[in-house]
Amino acid sequence: MASRLRLSSRTPFSLHPHLYSPSNLPSYSRQLTLSSALQYAKRKPSPSSPPSPPQSPLRSKKSPLPPPNNFVPPKPKLSLYRDDTPTSKPPLTLEENIQRHRKIPLYGALAVAFLASLYISAVVTNTFKKTPVSDLAPLGPSLPQPHPSCCPPTGLPPSLTPVSALEFDTSLNTSESLSRITANRTYLASRAKGHVLEVACGTGRNLPYYSWEYVVHPFEEYSPEEQLAKAKSRMAKILDIKRGSSWGYGTKSKVTAGERRVGGMEGEVLSYTAVDVSPEMLSVARNRLRESVPGLRQVMAKKRAEPYPKLTNPEEVVPVVAALDGRVQLLLGDAEAGLPRGRERYDTVIQSFGLCSVKDPQGLLVKMAGRVVPGTGRILLLEHGRGWFGWINGLLDKYAPGHFQKFGCWWNRDIEGLVKGASEELGGRLEVVRMDRPWYHAGTTVVLELRVKEEGEGK
Repeated sequence: MASRLRLSSRTPFSLHPHLYSPSNLPSYSRQLTLSSALQYAKRKPSPSSPPSPPQSPLRSKKSPLPPPNNFVPPKPKLSLYRDDTPTSKPPLTLEENIQRHRKIPLYGALAVAFLASLYISAVVTNTFKKTPVSDLAPLGPSLPQPHPSCCPPTGLPPSLTPVSALEFDTSLNTSESLSRITANRTYLASRAKGHVLEVACGTGRNLPYYSWEYVVHPFEEYSPEEQLAKAKSRMAKILDIKRGSSWGYGTKSKVTAGERRVGGMEGEVLSYTAVDVSPEMLSVARNRLRESVPGLRQVMAKKRAEPYPKLTNPEEVVPVVAALDGRVQLLLGDAEAGLPRGRERYDTVIQSFGLCSVKDPQGLLVKMAGRVVPGTGRILLLEHGRGWFGWINGLLDKYAPGHFQKFGCWWNRDIEGLVKGASEELGGRLEVVRMDRPWYHAGTTVVLELRVKEEGEGK
């Protein structure tokens, strides 16, 4: 009772008891009202006020206490504990809970099935859709037309215009997203480091996934304080990777001298050079490069003023884009005839879906191995070819001529066999660091990381 009296002394009841009569309060507070009324009745009148007539501690509903003069009663507030508050919904039963939780994986399975059906329908449509021979432009002035019985790749796609090249590039967006080719491109570009050479870049579909920080703003241009801060941040990141506390796996190895220098860690690109044999493809790659590299839109026009060059000599290399003091370059050239000589060695040589469309893929692998830094350099490949199952390889063989007529690539090559052949040609110096075959492609897609051993290594 004492606690209730103390509580009621803090309430407005002692000032305006007529608002808190038992008739105006819910049942839960009537006991509190009785206590407050008793306390109010025991108060002694002040000397300045006239004596009030004696009042009963319990007043009836018909005789409330009179309100003070000029008093405006406040608006009543809705209480969460009123007796007339609507009750909440009854709790779900065990069966209803089980049915509700079963809907979540069911909806997920339906979404996966829908995406898989979209992907399969896109692949089947592109595979079995026949293009009339009259609609196929010639591959080149001196190159033979593809024949259904025997059509060796030439390294040149069907002749395109810039508009049709853009349409071809746009048509790949849905299929690559659904088949997770975009995720593989992201992984490949994230492994690039140092000075990068991309062979057969095509329309530049890897460009949005490179790290351009040190390409746009070299480390030497930072102030000494910023260099120190970045060096500390780099070292902390390297140690996290070594200890396995970051994304990936821990190597438990020491930090090498190459990793200490800027550009020695994966994801730190210092310069980028790309080469392709098709000027139409490079026209799309130029626009994508302009949108991907920060700040390049301010220094590069939206459209190229002069027409795109044509290759007259297979061994020549013609620059299409040269920006940021030569740290970003797009070159027109035939990689099979020779890789660009801007640098003697590159830290990363990367290629995606290029070995399927050249005449001598093993020879191109040997050329790429000759331009990568031995030991620390890497060759990164994203290719498609023969898979795990014979019936899939049979379908690839059956529809390979039609696929070549449409896309200019030979999709049933043995990529792993080509790597082994190139390693034998190099005396066993080409080593496979990592090879992944995504299960959802039945082994037809291959992600490879290669390195070239240093002279005398392993002897």
